[in-house]
Amino acid sequence: SDTAMYAVKQKGRDGWAFFNESQQEQARQRLAITNGLRLAIEREEFSLRYQPIVATETGRVVGAEVLLRWRPPQGEISPALFIPVAESTGAIVAIGTWVFRSACQTVVEWRSRWGQHAPYISVNLSTRQLGEVDLVDEFAAILAETGADPEGVLLEITETSLMADVEGNLRVLRRLSELGLRVAVDDFGTGYSSLAQLTRLPVSVLKIDRAFVDGIEKSSEARTVIRAVIGLGRSLGLKLVAEGVETSAQRLELCAYGCDFAQGYFFYRPLEGPRFIETYAEQLDDKHAHTTSTLHTLLYVCKARQAMTAQELETLREQAASSNRAAGISGCLLYRDGCFMQLLEGQRDRVRALYDQIRRDSRITDCQLVLESHIEARTFHDWGMAMPSMPNTLTEVSTTHKRHITFLDVAEDARFCYEFIAAHARGIES
Repeated sequence: SDTAMYAVKQKGRDGWAFFNESQQEQARQRLAITNGLRLAIEREEFSLRYQPIVATETGRVVGAEVLLRWRPPQGEISPALFIPVAESTGAIVAIGTWVFRSACQTVVEWRSRWGQHAPYISVNLSTRQLGEVDLVDEFAAILAETGADPEGVLLEITETSLMADVEGNLRVLRRLSELGLRVAVDDFGTGYSSLAQLTRLPVSVLKIDRAFVDGIEKSSEARTVIRAVIGLGRSLGLKLVAEGVETSAQRLELCAYGCDFAQGYFFYRPLEGPRFIETYAEQLDDKHAHTTSTLHTLLYVCKARQAMTAQELETLREQAASSNRAAGISGCLLYRDGCFMQLLEGQRDRVRALYDQIRRDSRITDCQLVLESHIEARTFHDWGMAMPSMPNTLTEVSTTHKRHITFLDVAEDARFCYEFIAAHARGIES
């Protein structure tokens, strides 16, 4: 009966269940895990894997999330099985302390190898740990004991955990921040936190939940959430990390939205310590591949063969927005008095290919390249379109001796064109 009751509680209470052999097996497994966890640290059965975190544009490794693995004598047990048991029994507190100490030791080792070029380490902090009264003192003692630089450690707390007790967690996180540790909100977008609560927390990083990343290719709602989260993060001065990136298409779209960092199987699977060191060392040796950005910008003006209707422009906007984001291209398109001005940013081969395609478009003529250059970072986030015009309520001082100037007329002044389109792009983004 106790086993059946536990099964009901696992589903959210307010229900019923008959006892069966499957539940009995689950109960045995849970008991075995509970007993095994009590001695796992003492028997040195835990180990860490390192999931590389990379710069989205270049794939350059900048950090690593530590992932806990448990291998008792009978074989490795999935974290999906033992972490919930550790949480419910309280064993997660001692385990979390072991993980934090191990991560600090790794920070020291990596700093001794690579100095200030060493990647940072991201450590998950559980809800149960946040509730421990001596958590901050314990972490402070470990930092002093290991000599780890706290700036090399990022603590990840899920949004749901934070919202469970905002006031209590706020006090703990502020004290952890005072130690020099940085804080990230994990699985952001799933916990329904308010903007007011988020701005009170000492947070430096937002991690976008993998469910939204997976939905980029399938759901307009997921795209909207990701764009909103990235926009929110930028406005608050936070860095963005997308989790669970598994395809090139996902990566390109995240680039177009301006997401700073990413992790997932598209880049790397979790690595054992020696393999991570080897991978990072190879990256440092291959300086050309990771210091030379392939980002490119291009600005052009052209004329429509025929004036376009509002419906035609809306269709153009929808098609261009979809295809450009899928290609990882950001920028802005302006249409005024039958002329276009567009700035594009992205990987060089994709930007050039798109420009060549535009030049061959039968709907336009007089295409003029205004500027083209390599860039270190994107100026624009996402892609948009605007149709600037003077309000009808404004009256010109004089209509005599005035010449109507089009985009084609200002094409010779690259600086003016860039500043003009940049002003409209900022308006679109805001």
